[in-house]
Amino acid sequence: MSKPSSKTLYQGLGIVLATALVTGNMMGSGIFMLPATLAQKSSPGAILLAWILTGAGSLLLALSFAKLGTRYPRSGGPYEFSRQAFGGFTGFLNAWLYWNGSWIGNVAVILAIASYTSSFWPALQTSHWLGFLFTSSILWIFTIINLLGVRLAGKVQTVITIFEVLLFLGFIAVASIHFNANNLLPLFPVHKGLSTTSNAASYTLWAFIGLESATVAAGEIRNPKKNVARSTIAGIAIATLLYMAINLFAMGAMNETQLANSSAPIADIMEKFLGHTVGEIITFGAIISVLGTTVGWLLSTARVAYAAGEDGVFPKIFAKVHPTFHTPYMALIIGSLLANLLLLMNYTKSLSSAFNFVTLLATLSYLPVYAFTAASEIMLAQRTQQKIKIGGFILRFAAPLLAFIYTIWAIYGSGAQTVMYGFLLMLSGVPFYLYMNRKQASFNQENTNPLADL
Repeated sequence: MSKPSSKTLYQGLGIVLATALVTGNMMGSGIFMLPATLAQKSSPGAILLAWILTGAGSLLLALSFAKLGTRYPRSGGPYEFSRQAFGGFTGFLNAWLYWNGSWIGNVAVILAIASYTSSFWPALQTSHWLGFLFTSSILWIFTIINLLGVRLAGKVQTVITIFEVLLFLGFIAVASIHFNANNLLPLFPVHKGLSTTSNAASYTLWAFIGLESATVAAGEIRNPKKNVARSTIAGIAIATLLYMAINLFAMGAMNETQLANSSAPIADIMEKFLGHTVGEIITFGAIISVLGTTVGWLLSTARVAYAAGEDGVFPKIFAKVHPTFHTPYMALIIGSLLANLLLLMNYTKSLSSAFNFVTLLATLSYLPVYAFTAASEIMLAQRTQQKIKIGGFILRFAAPLLAFIYTIWAIYGSGAQTVMYGFLLMLSGVPFYLYMNRKQASFNQENTNPLADL
C-alpha cells in the first residue's frame, strides 16, 4: 500500500478492525443497564417483541448503509449519502445532526463509565468536581489515542470488543444454567401489555446506534467497496444476537421486581449465582467494555465533521489532517472540547439524570439521519430508472421503505419532549448553514472573478 500524503487519511482498517468498530460502537454502555431499564418500563413479552422489531428495523437500515457505503466509499457516511441524493442542505442537516449526536453521545458513554466506576470509588457520585476531572481524563486519553492513528485506535477497540464478547458469552452461559421460565410469566400483564412495546423500543434503539460506523470511516477502510458492507452486516449480526440472548437470559435468571430494581443487572445476576467477587469482576469488565466504545465513537464523531469540512459545509478547520498521524486532529479536538463543556454542565445533575438526558437527545439526533439514509437509497437508485409504477416501486424498494417507516415509528415512540429537543437541535444548525453557504459563495466568486486581485 502506498504511503498517504500528509493531507489524506490513512486506510488502516481491515475487515476485522472495521467489524470490531461496528460491533464495539453498538455494544457499549446501553446493554449493561438495559435489562433493568426495560423491566421498569415494560413486560417480558413486550420487551422481547421490542428487541425483535428494533433488530429487524436496524438490520434493514444496515442494508441501506451497506449498499450506499459500497457505492460511495468515502468518509462521512450518512452525510455523503444524503448530499448525493438530496443536495447540499440535506447533506448539511445530516452532518449537523450526526456530528452533534455523536459528541453528545460521547458524553453519555463517558458518564456511564463514571457510573460503573463509582461502585469501586463512591466519591465519583458525591463529589461533582472529582467526577468531572475523572470523566475529562477519560475523554482526553482516548482522544489522544485516536489522534495518534486510526490503526492504533482500531486495534485498541478490537481487543476490547473481543474481551466484551467473551464477557457476554460467559454471562449467557451462567444465566442459561439458572434460567427459570416462570420469571417471564405473564408475558403481557394488564398494566404492561402490548401498548408498552413502542416505549421499550425507544430504549432498545440506543443499543443499535453505531450500526453505520463502517460507512462513517469508509475513507480509512481497506478495499471499502467490499469491506464496508461486510463489516456493517457482520457487526450488526454479532451485536443483535448477543443483545437478544443477554436480555432473554437476564429476564429468566432474575424475577421482574429484582431486575427492575437492579442498578447493575448483569453484575447482580453473576453475583447472585457465583458470589460477590465475580460480581465485582463483571462490573470492572463493564468499565473496560465501555472504554472500547469511547474509542470508536470519538473516531466516528471526527470523520463526519472532517467530510463536511472538506466540502466547505463545515469550517475548513475540521478538514485539517495531521501530517504525521494522518488523522483529522482538529475535528477530534473540537468535538472533545464540546463534550468536555457538556460534561461540566451536566455535573450540576446526578449521574443517572445526566445520562438519561444526553442519551435521549443523542438518539433523536441519529433517527432523522437514519431516515434520510433509507430515503437516499431509493432516490439514488431511481436515477438509473426511466419508468416505474407504484407496485414495482414498493416491491423494488421494500427494504428501504420499511427501514424508513421503522425510523418514523421509533421517533414517535421517543415521546413528544424528546422529539421537541431533537427538532430544536436541527433548527439550530440553519443559521450556521446560511453563514457557511454565504462564505463558500463569496470564496467561489473571488476565485472566478478575474478582477478580484486588481
